[in-house]
Amino acid sequence: MTTVSESVLACSLVLPPYSLPPPVPSYSPEPAHDEERVDHTPRAHAHPTGVYMKKCGSDTVALTEQDPRAELPTYGRHASINGFVTLENRETVSEIVLKIKGKMDVMISEGGSLTTRLVNDNYTLWSSEKSRTTACPSAVPFSVVLPTKFQDYDGLSHPLPPSFEIPFSTVRGLFFKSSYILSVTITRTMNRKFRFLTKSKTIPIHFNYSPRAQPWRPIHPSPNFLVDVKIMPEEFRQVSWQLLPQPKSTVLPIDLHLFLPVVQIFGLADTITFHVQLAGPVSSLVEFVPESDGSGKSTIVGSLVRQIVVELNGRLATRNFVIGHATMSPRPPGATAMFDAHGASLDWDGEVRCKADTTVGTFDVGCVRVQDFLLIELKPLSAATCSEFVTLRYSHPIKLVTESWVDSSLSRDDPS
Repeated sequence: MTTVSESVLACSLVLPPYSLPPPVPSYSPEPAHDEERVDHTPRAHAHPTGVYMKKCGSDTVALTEQDPRAELPTYGRHASINGFVTLENRETVSEIVLKIKGKMDVMISEGGSLTTRLVNDNYTLWSSEKSRTTACPSAVPFSVVLPTKFQDYDGLSHPLPPSFEIPFSTVRGLFFKSSYILSVTITRTMNRKFRFLTKSKTIPIHFNYSPRAQPWRPIHPSPNFLVDVKIMPEEFRQVSWQLLPQPKSTVLPIDLHLFLPVVQIFGLADTITFHVQLAGPVSSLVEFVPESDGSGKSTIVGSLVRQIVVELNGRLATRNFVIGHATMSPRPPGATAMFDAHGASLDWDGEVRCKADTTVGTFDVGCVRVQDFLLIELKPLSAATCSEFVTLRYSHPIKLVTESWVDSSLSRDDPS
């Protein structure tokens, strides 16, 4: 029979400490002559095999597994930074130290600025005091792993932000920059008798941190929305709201329906398709019928809007800016549309994609949040005179990620 004290003792047992497994070693993306591929998940980008090199005098730092065409080396989430240091005058080398640093700078006109240390790791690659050999090797390899999180001043843990900068010239009253740098410091002894007389040289290399992510499912093509939404409604997310008339107006409200892919997560290079429908009495919809005289007036505008939210010293700052303009195309009424006193509908197809200079997706690091929205603006054609409705602005949150969806069932040899 088990006593109460024995049960309490059994429940209070502490599991042994768990340590993270070591990083996956560097590998070749193609099998060797004595190997074969068992399974393969295609990537949006091929595994880079180039070398990025930075030379300073007779010493060189080389970073492997890089795109040779890139201006800066790039690393993803929990990436291994692999490379080597080559030296010519190695007899006088006393120490080689690798440092990886990252910081985040934030400033808002509402008051306050903040600098946060993201990474501050030091690694001794070679030391004459700890080495069994008298001379440093001509090539010193290294392999270190980037952390995935940092701690803010309150001790809370957050994912590392991607390399990103918002200058004052882009968004008024706000500055943000997250940056990363790798440096190798080589220390040499100036005099063999007086080994305390040393001289150091530092080779800095800025690098991009770009944690990758992709949608959990593809965007289903919809060449004919009015038909597709009836055949496969599970492929669409519908959100609705009401457009109310002016306080003294006698017309009835209009229902606005926004349909977009159910995934709601999109790659930066994806074309996001959506559909907007206005439904209500003809007397209310008449102000939103698209012009057919080629005047260029549009009753509906779509765009991608990025919102930056910063919290500093108890103050909140929010800034919005457009990162993509949508193309809106009115659709002719469907065969079942009702155009009478009781009701009708107007439909538009829309598509939008990020501007080419949008290089990072949505992220949240506590004091700074970068979030994205699909913005729909509804503008009555007579808004400047005596419209029955006011201009409506509705924003629907979406998530932008670095990669487009890739079908993992396809092999490398499939014609995808």
